[in-house]
Amino acid sequence: MELAAGRGRGYSLFVSPLTPEILDQRLAVLATAGERLRRRSLPDVLAVLDRAVTPWLEAHSVEMTEALRQLPHTTGFSQPMLRHALPLLLAPLRAEAIAGVIDAELGRCERPPADRLPNMLLHVLSGNLPALGVRNTVLALALGVPIAIKPAAGDPLFPHLFAESLARVDAEVAAAHLVADWRGGEQDIEAVAFSRPDVVTAFGSDTALAQIAARVRGKFIGHGHKISFAVIDAPTLRDASMRLRAADALAYDMSLWDQLGCLSPQLCYVEGGDRSALEIFLEELAKCLTYWARELPPRHREFADHAAIQRFRQDAEWAEHSPGLPSLVQSLGTTDWTITVEPNATFLPTCLYRAVRLKVVPDFRVLPEVLQPHRSLLEAAGLAVDEWQTEAMTRLLRHSGVPRICPLGTMQLPGLEWHQGGRRRVSDWLVDRPSR
Repeated sequence: MELAAGRGRGYSLFVSPLTPEILDQRLAVLATAGERLRRRSLPDVLAVLDRAVTPWLEAHSVEMTEALRQLPHTTGFSQPMLRHALPLLLAPLRAEAIAGVIDAELGRCERPPADRLPNMLLHVLSGNLPALGVRNTVLALALGVPIAIKPAAGDPLFPHLFAESLARVDAEVAAAHLVADWRGGEQDIEAVAFSRPDVVTAFGSDTALAQIAARVRGKFIGHGHKISFAVIDAPTLRDASMRLRAADALAYDMSLWDQLGCLSPQLCYVEGGDRSALEIFLEELAKCLTYWARELPPRHREFADHAAIQRFRQDAEWAEHSPGLPSLVQSLGTTDWTITVEPNATFLPTCLYRAVRLKVVPDFRVLPEVLQPHRSLLEAAGLAVDEWQTEAMTRLLRHSGVPRICPLGTMQLPGLEWHQGGRRRVSDWLVDRPSR
């Protein structure tokens, strides 16, 4: 057994040592398991997947109890965050939703012909958010496609926990799901991992994705760096109840998973005609962020994370000020949350960790020009706008290339039908094999 240390977070994870030969054998077994899986009917497999997901939605199940015991150490997220957010992430993965995606993308709620399906799918994960690979897992297994998961360094454990959930329900279906642990960049192992599957999907930096794409023999689908933002209009800011709801919704979307997901808002564009309303909104947003820091305590932060937050704050203090408004509002004595107030529309990410750039603009006609250079980076926009403006704002943002547009407060609660990066889920996996 090999010891994988927890980067100072106080845990030890033991995994079996992996060599190219062992991985090749496991992938061969996985391919055979896939042949057995394809003989199972779609309704049968959907029922299995539904039973495997169900315990993750129950607060005191064996699965959740074990996850809450171990995941704080392996991911750095607090128990309250995991208890609250994990079920939200997994709730869309029920049988009816899986069937709905297959029906919507393939035109019928059944599997496509076997010669159009990949022989195997490899999903390479990155980052710290647990359970990100489960969406691909359930969709692949429902289609009868065996899937291998390479866990992220920041979440080495959850893929194993979900594999155990599957095994408890149905050993045959579970056999078509392999969790393969190796360190990114191990050339000999990756030569095997990237050579067998017809389709490889991966999350990561643009550089990492380019390196993987160059080595994949089949189809490659990469999900790179993305940025999301919020939009709040002047009528919302002027109405006391709407303003408070918008402040709480923005604070919640910022706090869930500490902005480490691509759906977390890093910027918020506000119509700034009413300075008094903006001042009150800032106060309310600060109170709401403080509330969510108590309810969903921030993730464990390394020294480099704290340093990045302090640099972000210092840059704000020296930057251009919005007349009559502070340039920086921050949690006192902690790095829990940060708000910068900027009198321009420049599209820039933050340091993450519950930091937002509040962009004060005269009106939203500036957005298309501002967003255009960043189309490839856009993922989601959360709206808190007057009812009469919702349709027009949605059209503007769709035209600007934003794949997901939703009410503020629901940015990180997408259904299974969400097209991440604007890409369809299962139809993108289909392959065209030359006829014999």
